[in-house]
Amino acid sequence: MRRIFFVKYYDKSSTVLGADQIGEGLRARGLEARAVYPADLAGVRDAVLVFIKTSRLPDLVAARRRGNRTVLDVQDTVVFKGGIKNRWLFDGLLFKNRRQLQDFGDAKRLCRIIPHQWDPRYQPNTAGEDAPRIGYFGDERSLPFWNRLPGVDCFSGNFFANALLYNCHLSFRAPGRDFLYKPNCKVSTAAACGANLVTTRDESAVELLGPDYPYYAEATAEGLEATIGRVRATFGGPEWRAGLERMRDVREQTHLGRVLDEYMAYFADLA
Repeated sequence: MRRIFFVKYYDKSSTVLGADQIGEGLRARGLEARAVYPADLAGVRDAVLVFIKTSRLPDLVAARRRGNRTVLDVQDTVVFKGGIKNRWLFDGLLFKNRRQLQDFGDAKRLCRIIPHQWDPRYQPNTAGEDAPRIGYFGDERSLPFWNRLPGVDCFSGNFFANALLYNCHLSFRAPGRDFLYKPNCKVSTAAACGANLVTTRDESAVELLGPDYPYYAEATAEGLEATIGRVRATFGGPEWRAGLERMRDVREQTHLGRVLDEYMAYFADLA
């Protein structure tokens, strides 16, 4: 198999998941794989270059002239842009949910859905089973009801430590492109923590949790509050347990080892 380089233009949580962790995991399986910056590509030939979220035209042109195969890991870039930049220079496209593939897939390129893995730094929660404890973990700009939902604590940092204290998470996707195309991170994170999730019925959530997951909410403050009330009313009962069972399935589906299997199959097909 060709060498594999995950190309990132900056460092943030998306590049840790899509480049650093995947590169390290493939390397542990015996492949020559690692995360790099564009400046590291000058001598790279006959490899697979996976660009994370974005690309620059000169980098792609130079990479292809050196005989490299090129792939774009789309992640959430289609939330902010109407199309895929430099599409004609890619041999493959990686998507995070079915709706991304449906709307941006290309029969001329090897396209596949590989969801985000949950970050192995998350651990099962220690909140216990005496009462529901609900937390939102993310940027304040992503939740218009920040610190306005009764009984929901909001955190914009120190996620790995704070998530330990909660047995229910909250996810909100606004109607529009976020609702259609945002990846699955909050779903898989809750699953990693052994927590249930109050979530809007967005495409990534329904794809992983199924249409009958018990704690979907309308994308309004009133809708979220109604579902939070249902969490409190059903806590510890059959509905709560059914939700946790679904979360265990998601945890296995988005485990790093399972996701690495999908990457290895993709790169074998790309060759």
